[in-house]
Amino acid sequence: MPTSGASTRNGFSTQWTIANPAKLWCCARGHRSVFLSGPLMLKPGVTLVVSAKAVLAASRDPRVFDVTPGSCGVLSEHGHGCKGLISVSGTSGSGIMGDGAIDGRGGAKLLGQQMSWWDLAHQAKVTDTQQNVPWLIMVRNSTDFTLYCITLRNSPGFHVSVNQTDGFTAWGVKIMTPKTARNTDGIDPGSSRNVTITHCFIHTGDDDVAVKSGRVGPASDISVLHNHFYSGHGMSIGSGTEGGIDHLLVDDLTIDGADNGIRIKSDRSRGGLVENVVYRNVCIRNTQNPIMLTQMYTTFSGDCLPVYRKTTLQNVDVLSPGTYTFLGLDTQHKLGVTLDSVFADGLDKAEIIAATAGITIGPGEGNLRPNGSGVALTTSPDAHAGVPLACAPRFVPFPALDTAPELAGTVPPEDKTLYVAADGTGDFYSIQRAIDVAPDTGALVLVAPGTYREVLAISKPNIQLLSANPDASKTVVINDRSAGTAGGTLHSATVNVIGDNFTAENITFQNDFNATHPQLPSGSQALALLVTGDRAVFHNVRLLGNQDTLYTGSKHCTGSGDTRSCAPARQYFSDCYIEGNVDFIFGDGKTMFDHCEIHSNQHLEGFITAQGKSYPSEDSSYVFRGCRLTADPGVSNVYLGRPWRPYASVVYLDTWMGDQIQPPGWREWHPRETSSLDTVFYAEQGSTGPGANLAAREPRSHQLTPEEAKKFLPSNFLRGSDDWNPVAPVKP
Repeated sequence: MPTSGASTRNGFSTQWTIANPAKLWCCARGHRSVFLSGPLMLKPGVTLVVSAKAVLAASRDPRVFDVTPGSCGVLSEHGHGCKGLISVSGTSGSGIMGDGAIDGRGGAKLLGQQMSWWDLAHQAKVTDTQQNVPWLIMVRNSTDFTLYCITLRNSPGFHVSVNQTDGFTAWGVKIMTPKTARNTDGIDPGSSRNVTITHCFIHTGDDDVAVKSGRVGPASDISVLHNHFYSGHGMSIGSGTEGGIDHLLVDDLTIDGADNGIRIKSDRSRGGLVENVVYRNVCIRNTQNPIMLTQMYTTFSGDCLPVYRKTTLQNVDVLSPGTYTFLGLDTQHKLGVTLDSVFADGLDKAEIIAATAGITIGPGEGNLRPNGSGVALTTSPDAHAGVPLACAPRFVPFPALDTAPELAGTVPPEDKTLYVAADGTGDFYSIQRAIDVAPDTGALVLVAPGTYREVLAISKPNIQLLSANPDASKTVVINDRSAGTAGGTLHSATVNVIGDNFTAENITFQNDFNATHPQLPSGSQALALLVTGDRAVFHNVRLLGNQDTLYTGSKHCTGSGDTRSCAPARQYFSDCYIEGNVDFIFGDGKTMFDHCEIHSNQHLEGFITAQGKSYPSEDSSYVFRGCRLTADPGVSNVYLGRPWRPYASVVYLDTWMGDQIQPPGWREWHPRETSSLDTVFYAEQGSTGPGANLAAREPRSHQLTPEEAKKFLPSNFLRGSDDWNPVAPVKP
């Protein structure tokens, strides 16, 4: 093996020497030195030293990092297709130190591609796939590994990942990566013990430090001392805690400008026992979620229940408003957290999310206190048994990195999209939570495939709710409220859209009340979707229910009797699937169904529409254009509609009708009791299929000419005074 060498890379003169068998040096000569490298493996007892002004730079060629041919630098279902830049496996006494830098070049364009590692990570988030990118330093199954004074920059993925290791120290490490670089965790000890992270400065795009454990073993005896965190996701435990986490001390920490501050996160699918955890002397400011303790990080099911106990927050001071989350799993599995001198400023702007919290108060009460099963902020002087920390002088700027040069790269722009993922990989696991924090002017909410059992209330305008997966059955919002349980039919909807200019695409809205309850004449009405907002667009959306699946309504009405006038709310459904049995499309909206499948499921008698136009002057109607009317096998007694209100208006254009449609097509609301068919407008033009029995149709219905049908085309029917044309669906 040679003892010295020299080369020129990227225009810089470089030199390396091995001073002795235990040390490998990267030394600067001249202005600075850049060492271009593919994957490196540190052997036992070897310390890599990167001296001041020197940079160990990762190659931009994905092929040199391939685990299998072509596996790196691409998107896939599972990820983990790249080797790390520096790997440490099965060693003892190894380390990395020096005043120079290791630069992962996450923002540099990959060879032969027009995107960077970080661009690839962002694309994975948008498409709900996994990016295959190198991590900077990977330590596995080792003992006594040390990072000292080194600067880590711009990792394509995690900066330091430590697993199944006994004895890890990071001292004086500086990590600098843009906050917009996705999945760039700072230091993550997993299933390891005897870990010390101290005097470090961490600025990154994901967890600054995250302690985890899996089935391979627990994480224990971990100290995080005298550190400063900046952008990132704060000081985290989880979300994987299945192996247990025991004896973690976080002391003397500042968090400034992060998304999260103190965070413990897990769920039923990967939980375990987290105990003997102390956060002490922590100062937090400019942080959206200063404290987030949750056993419901995702909605995943499973029997790996998270258990938190003997967790203490002591002398914690939050200097700016934010959201505080304290969510226990249930009454048998509460958080088990003690708050001792925890102070929160900005009380008037703070938000508390709490349930089955199980909070106790230590000797220093602070102003964050239990309130029943939750938590409340109080300004009562009697609550201030402790004294807030003197935090202001403890916040310091990120240190200058004069001895650690940075290579060129592009910082990803801030992405205003709100990402929701049921598995916790997004910004939110709850769609409603994303909508709650969206600006009042609207937002794009991108939802990853999964099942979201929640009720959505959308009153803000300009909300776009989209899934990147074109299979709408993969992304499901579901709940089980009913007219009987929710206080009325219009209170039972799984999704409620009140705001204007709403868009939904590639998603399912479902009400499964009848999965566990019989469908009865009264109380079983259960909406999947209620929409009263104007200019609402639904493309490739599935609506599943039985009675009253979809309600579309008008905005507001004035006057009374024949002078009553209602401002129309226009809704456009294209390429959608709507399923139900009794009156399952109803209301008084001005609604177009364009090339949708309308499916009748099992019931003794079925009605597709129950249109609710109440007055002659009301601008309200349903139009079905190019649709297909299908049914479950054996369903044979379905009507195109019955009038919920006396001036109901429904038109079918160029629609294929299955043999489940009764020959008359239309029926009175209550035969021999009501006579609304005398005043309704029920019409067809171009109907086909075995259910298009025009000769036997209800005589008070209409058959339109092609010229008469033109007024019901989308560009005419929905135009309004604002010339709205929703035919082209909005894409993310």
